Amino acid sequence: MDRSVFQALESAAANLAPTDPTSVPLRVHLAGLYLSAGEAEQALKHATAALAASPHDTTALSLAAAAAAATGNEQLAEGYRAVHSALLTGSATTPEGELKIEPPPASPVLEPVTETIGWDSSDPNLVTLADVAGMLDVKQRLQRSLLGPMQNPQLREAFGKQLRGGLMLWGPPGTGKTFIARALSGELGARFFSATPADIYGSYFGQSEQNIARLFGQARQETPGVVFLDELDAIGGRRSRRNTDQARAVVNQLLVELDGMASNDGVYVLAATNAPWDVDEALRRPGRFDRTVLVLPPDAPARDALLRLQFQGRPVAPDIDVASLVRGTEMFSGADLVRLVEAATERALERSMQVGMVSPVTNADLQSALRDTPPSTRAWLSTAATFLAHAGTGEDFDELRTYLRTHKIG
Repeated sequence: MDRSVFQALESAAANLAPTDPTSVPLRVHLAGLYLSAGEAEQALKHATAALAASPHDTTALSLAAAAAAATGNEQLAEGYRAVHSALLTGSATTPEGELKIEPPPASPVLEPVTETIGWDSSDPNLVTLADVAGMLDVKQRLQRSLLGPMQNPQLREAFGKQLRGGLMLWGPPGTGKTFIARALSGELGARFFSATPADIYGSYFGQSEQNIARLFGQARQETPGVVFLDELDAIGGRRSRRNTDQARAVVNQLLVELDGMASNDGVYVLAATNAPWDVDEALRRPGRFDRTVLVLPPDAPARDALLRLQFQGRPVAPDIDVASLVRGTEMFSGADLVRLVEAATERALERSMQVGMVSPVTNADLQSALRDTPPSTRAWLSTAATFLAHAGTGEDFDELRTYLRTHKIG
């Protein structure tokens, strides 16, 4: 990196008081840059300066540990790791009780972390699978692969069924994968912790791995809990295709958390992706995301239920032909159906404003909206067909192949 960058950042840091909390992000950033450049002593200097202003900053602790190890001071590095581990697990003290962060002064006794989490967390039982319209095949597979064994521990033990690892929902966008994950959380009576790539990836060295550790750590503290990773292909993409150390480190940390799930009773891991072929192969091995459920566009009964649900609370003509609409929305996702009804409603609202009274949604409104609303899943299905044409004959995608043949795609 251009030395002028270091000089400019050093100058900015010099203008801040050593104990000024606002200096922490800058010093952490500098420590990460120096560590990446192989200048461990400078990295340690700025990491310890950040800790002087914010002793509980886990990113600064991670950098300090790495920098200390790089300078050969393994005892100091181990001390930083102990504090870092205590913070992530919510412990009040380190295993030794007191730790010298920067010799000779001793660090203060650590208090539980009270930082606001960046991911979505919601209470259990808000929705269940009964709230998922249609999708009987998906529900049966979920019952067979996840819910049944979890809800019948004696039978599970009799058949030697293991519950290690997680379950991955995959398929076109807009088909309700996230909603199904929430419904599974409700079925299990578990708190739901949802994280996207934006919640996971941080700006500083080591921050992304710590975010994953915090996410799983909080789920363990509030069992039963469901950890839901949205866009798994972006969080855990193939390491062979990732060109940054950070992206590869995120996958490695996720593997560590998944491999530790056997001892974490009451924590269930779900994920969703539109591109399962981009998920790192190691994440698909037994004990990790080895159970998968394909969530395709809703079938006819599901489309009927979804459309009727969207009509509720709207002025709709009594002669609406739902059956005809269901036949005309093959390959529509749930999101497409919502958009279709919204478009028809806008036409009825515009007409109502013109005549000065409520004019209900008619078949003509719906058919007109249908002509202007093509199924968004077609692009994804075409992409999937192209991938499968070069993927050989694996069993992972047999169900998708059948769907593509049935609908003459690819």
